[in-house]
Amino acid sequence: MTRTRFPAALFFLIVMLAPAAAAADDATLSERQPRIRTTDARLRRLLDQGTRELPTLRALVERLASSDVVVYLHCERGASPRLTDGRLTFLSAVGGFRYVVVRVSFVGSRERQLAILAHELQHAVEVADTPAIVDEATLEREYRRMGFENTLLSAPGGLAFDTKAAVATGEQVLREAMARGD
Repeated sequence: MTRTRFPAALFFLIVMLAPAAAAADDATLSERQPRIRTTDARLRRLLDQGTRELPTLRALVERLASSDVVVYLHCERGASPRLTDGRLTFLSAVGGFRYVVVRVSFVGSRERQLAILAHELQHAVEVADTPAIVDEATLEREYRRMGFENTLLSAPGGLAFDTKAAVATGEQVLREAMARGD
């Protein structure tokens, strides 16, 4: 008997996206299918606490809750040549939703981790505010228009973009977290 391997990415898409597509017309979708999802307990606690304590992070989460963008948070625990502190990548557009993955590195202080998370969630809000972003190509096109290429973060053969808004958001959340003395 010949066995074929089911690609992990395809399995991920089917398992994670099917419920959202099936429930797209339900009025309580945001309660049943939150816009920011993670299987990492540490990231979930960080997001929950940060949302309660920090007004800037709370505003990002609220904006995403009313959008068509679903964010999958993933913590990179090992050294990655393609990830400095954080990165947003476009995953898919299906069933009236756009799906992105936010990867954040596991770094020192809680304050810095919150700032990185907010920086990347600001990018997710930028996607939410730009309906023209529907795949990787349009993500690159729109970030060339609204942002700037960050050559310090670009991996060999790859591109990395940033925006002034994301930088400012990360700095603001860092100030808020440090003011709390966390």
